[in-house]
Amino acid sequence: MWRTEEGSTGRLIQLCVGYFAMYVITGVMVKYFLSTGMTGIEYLLYSTLGGAGIVFPVVVGLKWYRMQSNGSITWGPLTFPQEYLVILPSGVCTAVVIPTTTLMYTLPITVMVAMTLMRASVIIVSRVVDAIQIRQGILHKRVYAEENIAVALAMGAVGVHVYYGAREGKSFDFLSDAAALAIFLSYISAYAVRIYLMNYFKNTRGKGVKLDNKGFFAIEQFAATATMIVATVAI
Repeated sequence: MWRTEEGSTGRLIQLCVGYFAMYVITGVMVKYFLSTGMTGIEYLLYSTLGGAGIVFPVVVGLKWYRMQSNGSITWGPLTFPQEYLVILPSGVCTAVVIPTTTLMYTLPITVMVAMTLMRASVIIVSRVVDAIQIRQGILHKRVYAEENIAVALAMGAVGVHVYYGAREGKSFDFLSDAAALAIFLSYISAYAVRIYLMNYFKNTRGKGVKLDNKGFFAIEQFAATATMIVATVAI
């Protein structure tokens, strides 16, 4: 097995490959099950349950929730890591991103179009978050020209689809479909806040405090699952 260290280029490549592979499988499975007569909401329910069923044994069994913290906060009888103030809202955003991602695939568009709209929008939002945190003095890294070129290409990809979608008979028109627009705006708004919070967590580590990504992931998943359960019961 290819061993890498956290924060290394090798680890980044491993995560990218795994992310790509899982996204391909997800996109194919959504379209397959919908073609068998399953509704989008049914698939959303079962896929979410399956995801939680895999995540929880891992984060609990490996005790990823025991994170290294900058310090603790005490509210009445409760004492908890101060990072929870960032991670828990990020988990709420994740609870929006998870179902809206699946719902995007259930729209009358191809997987490629759905993925282009989502991924391109995330690239654009990520650049905005970088700009905001650089101005705030939180992020001190340089933004390279290639990153801005990627943003320009992403804006072009989204713009082309929106333009042609608005032309009658060409493709599904996002701008005239209230449900599709609501799903997409919910997805990208939640992702924007989540990306800001994730990078705030990463860029505000105290001196000598480890960047505990596994701890962040574990607590975020707890918050996301709790939010989705409450939302499901309420709805």
